Amino acid sequence: EVRGAWWRCAPPLGSARPAMPTYDVGGVPVEFPYEAYDCQLAYMQSVVRALDNGDNALLESPTGTGKTLCLLCAALGWRRHRQQQVSEARNSWEKQADPNAPAVGCPRIWYASRTHSQLKQVVQELKKTSYRPWSVVLGSREHFCIHSSVGRHSGARQNAMCKRARDENRCPFYIGLRKAGSKVNTSLMDIEEIVTACKGNGICPFYKCREDAKEAELLLIPYDYLINPQTRESLQVPLQNSILVFDEGHNIEKSCEQAASFELKAVDLPNCIAELDDAYDLLEAGEINSEEALGEMTADQLMSHINLLKKNLMALEESIYSDKLERDPTTDRTMMRAPGSQILRVFARGGKSSEGILPKDAKRINTVIRKVIACLTFSMDTVSSGGQNLDKLQSMLAVLFKPETEELDRNYHMLIYEEDTEENKKGVKRKAVDFFSDMASSHTRDQKQRTVALWCFSCSVALRQLEKLGVHSLIITSGTLSPIEGTVQAFGVPFPVVLTNSHVIDVNKQLWGGVLPAGPEGAALDASFGQRDEPAYIRDLGRAVQQLSSYVPDGLLLAFNSYGQKDSMLRSWRQSGVYEEIARSKPIFDEPRGNYELQSMMEGYNRALDKPRQPGGPIGGAILAAVCRGKLCEGIDFTDRQCRLVVMVGIPYPSRHDLRVVLKQSFLDSRGSEGDGRAWYCREAIRAVNQTLGRVIRHRHDFGGVLLADTRYARDGRLANISRGLSSWI
Repeated sequence: EVRGAWWRCAPPLGSARPAMPTYDVGGVPVEFPYEAYDCQLAYMQSVVRALDNGDNALLESPTGTGKTLCLLCAALGWRRHRQQQVSEARNSWEKQADPNAPAVGCPRIWYASRTHSQLKQVVQELKKTSYRPWSVVLGSREHFCIHSSVGRHSGARQNAMCKRARDENRCPFYIGLRKAGSKVNTSLMDIEEIVTACKGNGICPFYKCREDAKEAELLLIPYDYLINPQTRESLQVPLQNSILVFDEGHNIEKSCEQAASFELKAVDLPNCIAELDDAYDLLEAGEINSEEALGEMTADQLMSHINLLKKNLMALEESIYSDKLERDPTTDRTMMRAPGSQILRVFARGGKSSEGILPKDAKRINTVIRKVIACLTFSMDTVSSGGQNLDKLQSMLAVLFKPETEELDRNYHMLIYEEDTEENKKGVKRKAVDFFSDMASSHTRDQKQRTVALWCFSCSVALRQLEKLGVHSLIITSGTLSPIEGTVQAFGVPFPVVLTNSHVIDVNKQLWGGVLPAGPEGAALDASFGQRDEPAYIRDLGRAVQQLSSYVPDGLLLAFNSYGQKDSMLRSWRQSGVYEEIARSKPIFDEPRGNYELQSMMEGYNRALDKPRQPGGPIGGAILAAVCRGKLCEGIDFTDRQCRLVVMVGIPYPSRHDLRVVLKQSFLDSRGSEGDGRAWYCREAIRAVNQTLGRVIRHRHDFGGVLLADTRYARDGRLANISRGLSSWI
């Protein structure tokens, strides 16, 4: 229970805030900054119903309906109401005897989204409300550290350097936190505002936020921090009786599976051994004898443990190469795959040099790795790797030994595979070993590098772990969860409250939609694998885009399946002269892969939109050539003139050559019934379509059109089966 009172949710005393409309939502008074539309009330009612009953909720509400604001107001309004009920129950004998009175305290709210930039938008929405909870944004040291030396690094190296600076009282900001941490109030601040405020007061923002999190009522956090058990435990804030909100939840299935998976390349093991050797040399030379680095161990004891771990890793390398791999016809790879529990056999098997790695060894290995990293970062100016490879190994072992054997067989696949790539042909610098130690590499240089992987194919593993922590409610929301039935099934935990919301606009007046099965010259627009390189298709798609660009005002979003398809198409148009014909009506801006280039490109795109149309000249505006699941189609907020038409080129199925995609389909077919894998494959494609088409409408008065430029979306003048998963408002 959070120690606090309901008045923390009220405006601060002395602050004059305008009165806001108050709605009775399921018996809970909810203040909302605007006149609420029907779809917004329906959304808030679903939130309150789930929280009242302690149920999970899966809520889809189209982009532009104000779901973030609705969610904040409904959850904070419910929390204020619950706090009042708890306070009344404590002061009334009658309430205490009432079996319907709240039996536990007021839950804290964890609001998770994909990125800090999205959390920044959440903070801006929070500032629009009348609610003033004690809030804080959580993140990593990479986002928060302002120490001149420590802040330049990342990962395990940064963590170890931070610990050393604190232990030796060489971090002025950590000292400042102890002396004057109360000077800064992190409530209603995004991560940039927190860093600026703390830096101005000489306070460590990372530990300031960690301390505030212990008492905060609203915690904002990237959702990988909640999904990953290691990161979650490092927060040291219990989740029992908490409300967990995952915004942008259309990505959570993939994130949950990745958090429970790992890959270890055989080439990673020599890198880990090289780091162990570096630490051994420092200890042997007497350069590390500090209690901060060694703790209760002596240098000789740690050196002995380092040698033992080196033998374990060489035995693991030998074990990885001892299995015979065969050409798999499904994936066209040289590999071996087996039920997930077989990964334990690979690690436990060992080799000539040593025994294998068993679950009982995890604690010893974690201790050794932690101390080795401390040795490698003992000098603040060290140029060593800082133990980043060992840190990766430590995280991998945490994933490996967490599930039970039955869980591994039910939801995981183990595989060992090899690829003949340039990266695999590179040798790894291996320190010479003593002749008598028998610690030489167990495989020859001309062998292909192997990778051992444990892949989780069910997001229910991570979500069930959260449920076991005793959370009050789990709310997953997004603008694009459709097709909703498959989504509920994939999550693997019950969702008693499910909402597929209507749009805030009048779709009959403000949205146009259509399927374009053929180009101006009659060529079928078919971007399937066997047809997308046909010259007639490429030429007629370009002419269709050219005609659209001459009629559609303002911005046009042209969405491709992949960067490869986009680059190939634009290159062909340039060679044929179609590109120049399109550019006469609208200049084309090409989505880059890097963040810096993206910002520069968007600035140029907006300048093109702002250019006034010349009398008698082209219609003006610009075209964004983007990629499904990329930054433009996922995270950029297009409003008004920035996007009047979305043209979806093809159907964005996951890559058919992606090994993980192939095995996911095979896993679903084997666990359920034949065809489940194909159903997932189609569901992923249509969800990406929904996410992309959602860019066109961003608020109540917006308008625009969506065009599906592929013949597979329709058959004989009717929508085809693949199109049935489109969001209802589309």
